[in-house]
Amino acid sequence: MQARNNDKLQKEIDALQRPLVGRRTMSWLAFVLVLLACLVLPVVASLWPAVFQPVEEKAPQLRKTPHPAPVLSSTYVRASPTALGLDAQWNPGTLSASHQPFGLDCKSCHSEPFKQVQDKDCLACHKGIGNHVADKVASMPALHETRCATCHRDHQGAEGLVSQNRRYIGAGCASCHGDLESKLPGTQVANVKDFAKAHPQFRVQVAASETTFVRVRQGGAPIAQANALKFPHDIHLAAGGIASPNGKSKLECASCHRPNASGSGFERVSMQRDCQSCHTLAFEPALSQRQVPHGSVPEVLTTLREFYGYVSSSKVAVDTPPASGPVFTVRPGMPSGAPASFVQGGGDARARAAAAATELFEKTSCIVCHNVSRVPGPGKAGTPGADLPQWKIAPVTAPHAWMPKAAFDHASHKQAPCGDCHLAAKSNKSSDVLMPTIKECRDCHVGTEPVVGKVKSDCAMCHGYHMPDLHAGPKAAKVMKP
Repeated sequence: MQARNNDKLQKEIDALQRPLVGRRTMSWLAFVLVLLACLVLPVVASLWPAVFQPVEEKAPQLRKTPHPAPVLSSTYVRASPTALGLDAQWNPGTLSASHQPFGLDCKSCHSEPFKQVQDKDCLACHKGIGNHVADKVASMPALHETRCATCHRDHQGAEGLVSQNRRYIGAGCASCHGDLESKLPGTQVANVKDFAKAHPQFRVQVAASETTFVRVRQGGAPIAQANALKFPHDIHLAAGGIASPNGKSKLECASCHRPNASGSGFERVSMQRDCQSCHTLAFEPALSQRQVPHGSVPEVLTTLREFYGYVSSSKVAVDTPPASGPVFTVRPGMPSGAPASFVQGGGDARARAAAAATELFEKTSCIVCHNVSRVPGPGKAGTPGADLPQWKIAPVTAPHAWMPKAAFDHASHKQAPCGDCHLAAKSNKSSDVLMPTIKECRDCHVGTEPVVGKVKSDCAMCHGYHMPDLHAGPKAAKVMKP
């Protein structure tokens, strides 16, 4: 009897210990629940958000970032958040601050499910970004597997992309550029590993003609460029000053080279603002101090023709005496007497205008700074000065970037005297290229290894990865540092 009771009790205990459903059933149930919660519901919520009646939700991470909100296209439509955050488990991490405004719509970057983000998805927004190399060398093996996300991996935090870029520069660049000549035979880009230890001499862009520019590597003979302008820096920067209408004037670089709005570069030198106080363009010392414009030959001749025609017909009184102060008929520092009055000279208005033009172009003004040559034939048709003698001014080389593949911010170097890098005080020709060599830069800058008293400098301090002239869009973007 006792044994029978024990068996019955044991069966009841076994029944209580037995699971309600079998292990296989539980496994399938768990699988279905995970599939429903992690795949079906997020997909449905993403494709048909109205089914779940999504509610407005703000992005707190975006408010925490110090970056300004990006400017989005006028056609951009902000995605609604998925109700209850059903797709949160698909998110591998916080997006970078600049991508958070459209981070609610995964399809903004992941255009094809279960595939890596493709370059075309990035370029849908970053239309103006330049390539790293020209198409003709894009086939090099080292670039075959390179895509945007090779360097820019998102979902690493609000500052993730910024910190990645900082880590990548230097060693990342040297992984290719340290032995670029073997990867791309015939390239003009020399190998570089570190600014202090293994960096070639700079290549500066100089004018070969008024319209043609070439890049020349420093390190050999002094470099000169084609330039028809006559400007001796040494005379203008003389330590004792230079003669001017107001007596001795001591000039410095900033007297003519004025920083632009950003401070990174300089405005173009202006004849009227920077030169004309000494290099006057007055042409008739016996009359008013009216000057010819610093413009084209037809503009100058028209001014002279009209002026002497008006004086002749209107009997304008002669100013006596002429304006005080020396008249510079040659370079500053070499004054000479004032030229004779053309108003009081013989001949008609045309003859007087022709004499004044000859003096202006060949003796007192234009010839001082420009290469001037007389040319035959009449002038520009329809202009009052067409019947005067004609001259040609050799074109002056336009201002251009000296190192187009590098960035340099003068504002960051304003504590250093200009002469530390640019030996202008010893230059007597405008054709001299006064760019510093790598030696001058290394006086203050080292490579990626810190050195006491010097500036640690990685590749991105001077170079960008995306080149603005190697772009796929219709308009080049500014140089963007990685």
